[in-house]
Amino acid sequence: MATSAFKILPKNYLSDWGEFESWALGSPSAPDGWLSATGPLLAQETTNIKFGLSSARVIGSGALGGIYRTIPDGADYQGRTFKLGVWAKSASTGPYIEIHDGVTSQTVHIDGLNAFTFLTTPAMKLDYAATQIRINLMASANATAYFDGAVLCEGEDLFTNFDAASEWQPSLNMKQDQYEPPSLDGSLIPDNRLQSRNIRLKGTVAGTDAISTRTNFDSLMKSLLSWKSDEKRNLYLYDDRYLEVFLKGFDWSYLNNLMYLGYNAQFVAPRSTSQSIGKIRKRSIISGAVTEFNLTYNGSADTRPIVSFIADQGATITTCQLENLTTQENIIYSGTVPTSLALNIDCDSGSVLNNSVNKVSDFGTSDFMRLVRGTNYFRFSGSNCTILIDYFERYL
Repeated sequence: MATSAFKILPKNYLSDWGEFESWALGSPSAPDGWLSATGPLLAQETTNIKFGLSSARVIGSGALGGIYRTIPDGADYQGRTFKLGVWAKSASTGPYIEIHDGVTSQTVHIDGLNAFTFLTTPAMKLDYAATQIRINLMASANATAYFDGAVLCEGEDLFTNFDAASEWQPSLNMKQDQYEPPSLDGSLIPDNRLQSRNIRLKGTVAGTDAISTRTNFDSLMKSLLSWKSDEKRNLYLYDDRYLEVFLKGFDWSYLNNLMYLGYNAQFVAPRSTSQSIGKIRKRSIISGAVTEFNLTYNGSADTRPIVSFIADQGATITTCQLENLTTQENIIYSGTVPTSLALNIDCDSGSVLNNSVNKVSDFGTSDFMRLVRGTNYFRFSGSNCTILIDYFERYL
């Protein structure tokens, strides 16, 4: 069950699959976005969880084992600083979390108290010769560990909590192109769309003296603003969804001889909608010329997925047409996808990559399709393949 969570997080490099919410292959396979390391026993856990609906249960089956993933283009971050945080639980002190850059690593073991604890590595400067950013979540021999809520951020800070927040005021803005035809009563409004959203947050900062209050205030301001002008923060009202925001305005007043201050912060969310803490994957294997399938989308706002067509059924993909019957939107691809490779269509960013090569020219007049609330029904016509639909649920 979701609970309130007044907190903010810098850009999270594990925002897609770090919450272990999606297991398209089911247990005992690894959760989506992760790979198995040295033969552990894996399961989607729905009882011992910290956030969302599930966590990852990892058992070292007679030896050290776990799950891992690498951050795309990890070698591009040589010399930069990263910090890893993971909620973890075990009755053993053997399991651990690790960040590895191909040269050096930082490792932190679970405390063995059999209760969820937020483990954080020390801030790690990647080696100047780093070849990767790899995250390992490992269980020692015959030990059981539960992992949930993994985050990886650049810099030395992770979450900042608004413990003294007193008021949270979101607003929803809609965009209408409005016309006044002379021959009609009223107005003509052909479309109605979301605009950016503003959030006002009121709170306090206090200390035991003026110096400690100032120090606490400095920590708050560092959490609100990135040194990168184009980097958004993840702002949480509930623990199972967040908004990507920029700080838009901030005012404060000092009271009680500088030992207390009240502030008003205003954030702007360019996308307006909040998103689920983890991605969800729908996997369908196509073994006939025409196949229909569906997925249930629980968000209250539309979302645009990444749709992948993988030529893993023994042949190339030469014909490819996917229709969302619910929205009447179509993906029709005219190129060929070589055997064992993938066509990835990101309907959010508007990119079309065939084996990582830009092939938007083969996309024609297709739609960058949406998922809408309720059951979305799909119809595929074409070559045998595996279709993956990856998406965040979005909320107003």
